[in-house]
Amino acid sequence: MTIHCTWTPEIKTPIHSSDEGNVALQTFSDFKIPPQHPAELSEALIKQLLQGIFQRQERGILQELLIADSQASPVFSPTHIEFLAPHLTDAFSQATSEELITFRSLGNEEGSRQIRGTIAVFSPTIFFLSLQQARTDQRNLSKTTSSSRNLQNHISLTYSEKQAIVQSEEAKKFMTISSKNAWIAINYGEINLSSTTETHQEKNQVSPTPQVKETQSDLKILREQVQGLRQTVDEQAEEIQRLQQTDLQ
Repeated sequence: MTIHCTWTPEIKTPIHSSDEGNVALQTFSDFKIPPQHPAELSEALIKQLLQGIFQRQERGILQELLIADSQASPVFSPTHIEFLAPHLTDAFSQATSEELITFRSLGNEEGSRQIRGTIAVFSPTIFFLSLQQARTDQRNLSKTTSSSRNLQNHISLTYSEKQAIVQSEEAKKFMTISSKNAWIAINYGEINLSSTTETHQEKNQVSPTPQVKETQSDLKILREQVQGLRQTVDEQAEEIQRLQQTDLQ
């Protein structure tokens, strides 16, 4: 009897590993549409995407009655973002159409938590994020919240620029995601990059340039004035010489 094995082992390729966390590439068998890898995502773009992702805890009926309305909070702290951005840029440049990016960021700030998840980019500009541990730190929950958290403790994700959020039904066409994970798809072609670009240009602008142009313009005008004076002097000298010759005659 022949036994056919259909299980495909996952291959993990490290990109970075340190005390702050790790980033790696991992083969994934549940893509419905091949991701657009490798991809060119700048650190500035990744930072803007991570900064704009917020989380809110979804609650059941009992929790709605017992707990005040919860505010959306950023998923990634500044420490998470500074650690992840350069390594995610590197990972995207090396990923293949059979791989997604896995990450784990510990965060060093007081009260920050470990974040684990996966990321992929789909054509044309869809940034797909899935969080494996998108949970509020249980130590910070009140007794009331703790006693009712088993009723429903799922985190929903949103993005600061609502027009860039890909609708749920459309996003589910890209890949299969566990119901235990929180996820979001963002079309970064729809986000406003103008503020980031303007700030970057201002920081990199060389201030002496306009002064140099102004100085060159002044020198040109001065040369033209000197040339005009010389021409006038020459004409006057010729006129004086002509008058002297006339007197002698």
